Amino acid sequence: MFKKYTGNEQFDLQINRFTRDYEDNTKVQADLKKIISQLVDTKGWYKSWSQFAAKREKNGDYSIASNYYKAADFYLSTTDPNKQKMYDGFRENFYKGYHEFEFEQYDVPYENSFLPAIKLINQGAHKTLLVFGGYDGYMEEIIPMMRFLKNIDYNIIIFDGPGQGTALKNGLKFIMNWEKPVSIIINYFNLQSVSLMGMSWGGYFVMRAAAFEKRIDKIIALDIFYCGLDALTQGMPKFKADILMSLIKDNQIDKLNLTINKMMVNDIDLNWKINKGYENTGETTPYGLLKNFERHTMKGIGQLVNQDVLLLAGENDQYVPISRLPQIQQELCNAASITTKVFTSKTGGAEHCQAGRPDLAFDEIKKFL
Repeated sequence: MFKKYTGNEQFDLQINRFTRDYEDNTKVQADLKKIISQLVDTKGWYKSWSQFAAKREKNGDYSIASNYYKAADFYLSTTDPNKQKMYDGFRENFYKGYHEFEFEQYDVPYENSFLPAIKLINQGAHKTLLVFGGYDGYMEEIIPMMRFLKNIDYNIIIFDGPGQGTALKNGLKFIMNWEKPVSIIINYFNLQSVSLMGMSWGGYFVMRAAAFEKRIDKIIALDIFYCGLDALTQGMPKFKADILMSLIKDNQIDKLNLTINKMMVNDIDLNWKINKGYENTGETTPYGLLKNFERHTMKGIGQLVNQDVLLLAGENDQYVPISRLPQIQQELCNAASITTKVFTSKTGGAEHCQAGRPDLAFDEIKKFL
């Protein structure tokens, strides 16, 4: 169940994201009672999560500590000296505490670096599912969610692509042509046919990859994601979003930069989106970043997708307008089939990537596969 802890929509989304596996864990629930009161700003956010992360690590609660370290890292800038420490704590504690699947780890050569990948093994499986995230996740965050896909007829390969997780740490920046890393992963594992699941911004990446890589037979958008600019403007007052879109369209560089920089001063969420975007892409100005985001779009590629498609959507998605759903369905005019599931406040799972009820999303995914 999605819980509203603070009244700050974005804080609440991230708290649910990092603690959703521990609704029945008495330690985590006791920690949250103390943590929540300190989450008045990003400084309090870091201080509280990092303190409890160290406490849980010391007590041997490695999986909990891993999630707390990831939460502590979330709002830190790339220049903060604590950022590397939080990242290391997140990954080190994850592997200490993970025992759900038998797994194999790989470094897949890519350009002058590598894409980290992990293969989760379902004994006797005959098929392969490739999984990746979106804007800010690490594959270690996705791996625990695969417990919902235990004992299905798929081995599961999860990887960080360019601009994601450890691949970003390795110097690989965000790209829109996602068929490139997907094809390299398929080649590396010598796969003839794969299914593909993208989470969050990955809901666009699966469409892009499937449009140009025909060894993909099924694609899953968890959730739908039409274009990068939606994630920036969703939740803004319409007049502000309209102003930004007009400035982008007219290439009003200076005015756009000034407008965004002013908006960021008192907007924690926008501040995070822009600064995380700088880190992901290497762009250095709001205008450069938004023009980069503009290239991440389904426009013009929907008709190239001829695979079976599963579209998952939440009516209260914090980053993707539900109004995009009929447009996406229409543009997938050559898909072999389209299966759609909309999650509502009544059903549960109405938030971004079904943050409070991922089990509901994975029930649909299992049926589709």
